[in-house]
Amino acid sequence: METKQFADAVLQGLSLKTKKLPSWLIFDSKGSEIFNQITKLVNYHPAKCELEIFNTHKSTFSKIFSSTPTQLIELGSGDGEKTIILIKQLLEDGLNIQYTPIDISEGAINSLVDTLNKKLPNSSLNVTGLVADYFKGLASIADTNNTRKMVLFLGVTLNNMDIPDARAFLKKLHNNLRHEDYLLIGFDLMKNPKLLHRSYNDDLFEKFNLHILDRINECLGANFDKELFVQQGHYNPQSRAVESFLYSTCKQTIHIKALNKNFEFDEWEAMQTEQSFKYSIQDIETLASECGFKIEENFYDSKRFFVDSLWQVIK
Repeated sequence: METKQFADAVLQGLSLKTKKLPSWLIFDSKGSEIFNQITKLVNYHPAKCELEIFNTHKSTFSKIFSSTPTQLIELGSGDGEKTIILIKQLLEDGLNIQYTPIDISEGAINSLVDTLNKKLPNSSLNVTGLVADYFKGLASIADTNNTRKMVLFLGVTLNNMDIPDARAFLKKLHNNLRHEDYLLIGFDLMKNPKLLHRSYNDDLFEKFNLHILDRINECLGANFDKELFVQQGHYNPQSRAVESFLYSTCKQTIHIKALNKNFEFDEWEAMQTEQSFKYSIQDIETLASECGFKIEENFYDSKRFFVDSLWQVIK
């Protein structure tokens, strides 16, 4: 990631009247590792629900692949746990697979490629991992006329974007795909706010959110002290999002060397570091239509807490 992009995001976020930093700042290799630990928590349902979806519907996904030559591309692949379930099914069904995981974390990509090579040696799987921004990665993939793309955008990455940003992201993604390419995209659905509160207030979530301060210290020469901040997640019924905040436990001044600037924090001042929007099916239908896609099918877990929605590009 470019230092300027990082610095600009920090300057913009800390200059707001109500301070707010984008959650992508957290995701270096260590941030990705902490988030992977979060996905294993008992009360954190999105990962478990999506794992169930892939185990239940892997044969259906495989049939979509077998209908025409298809290249598998994953944005923000992480450890690839769900995708490996799909890849194993495709191999069982005798398909040749070109899989291209794209992630900004070099550690995550190297680990995933290594895992696949160890778990699936001598198979018809060809893996090319890309450490890149999603769109730069997509642009670097060779376009062949007879190969359809299936882009996986799993987990809750889209849910972490503001709704206008999510819409802009999906429109840009649409412009990078061809007619009839597929997008399989994850949405966390609205549910009991008490469940949401339990999901987003584990000690690991605090560790994850506090890591953003380590990143700013490391990348921009700031003097944040993690011991002087605490994290709390809240469900906001107006925004329909779980919003995570770091609260300054005292009045303090933070100096950021790379920005040559001081930032004041009042005692118990809140700084938002994360958000996770919760969708209804109607929200998802509207979003697909606005961004140039049609919904082919929705795949749910047994509790209908989560959906992987299969979209096809219309031009």
